[in-house]
Parts: sequence; structure tokens; C-alpha cells
Amino acid sequence: MAIRRTTVAALAALACVAAFTPAQAQETTMAGDWVGTLSVPNGMEIELVFKVVAGEDGALSTTLDVPTQGAAGIACTETSVEGDTLHISGCEIPGGGGYDGTLDEAGGLTGEFNQAGQVLPLDLSLAADDE
Repeated sequence: MAIRRTTVAALAALACVAAFTPAQAQETTMAGDWVGTLSVPNGMEIELVFKVVAGEDGALSTTLDVPTQGAAGIACTETSVEGDTLHISGCEIPGGGGYDGTLDEAGGLTGEFNQAGQVLPLDLSLAADDE
């Protein structure tokens, strides 16, 4: 009887851990400095750095750096994760902007950058310090 109670208690504990682990693990995989090079139609290449930070409450927030243009700490108003997809929007750049990307097998993000109605492909990888 004692073994059965112990087994039931252990299974209940595992169920509780399993219920909370995926969301927490997913958010922590998205936190970090995500770096990529945007190729714009005029042939120019612009480095973008999305700095995704997890707050004490687990909520994610993002700022955008554009080193090519000397810009840093640009606020983005929304950051969310759904499954293996990262969504960033409301970046305070001319015309507004954001990013949607999905984790790939190599641990990077494959997605699209959008600004002022224009959508361009942009793949991101974690900065060396965040890997």
C-alpha cells in the first residue's frame, strides 16, 4: 500500500512538472540576442539585433539594435512565443516594424522582417555570447 501511494505521488509530481516545463523551456530558448543581416532591395545589407529578455515574471520584451545605422535600444511593444514561433511587433522604427520567425533544426530562426508594409526574409542566430 505504501509503495502504491509513493508511486501515485511520484506520477502526480511528474505530471505537474510536465505541465509547466514546455512553456518555460520555450521562453528561455527565445531569450537572447538574435542577430541577422537583412538584404534590402537596393542591394544594401543591414545588420539587425533583436535583444529578447525574459522578465522576472517570465514575460518577454524586446529591443532592436541596428548597428549599421548607429541605432540601439529601439523599443518593441510586443513579444510573444507560440510553440516554436517568435513574434515581435511594434518596433519604433519609421513605418513600424517587427519580426516573425520559427526555430529551425540548427537552433536559429527562419522568418520575415516587416517594416512599413514591406516584408523581407530574415534568418537570425543567437549571438556567440548567448549560445
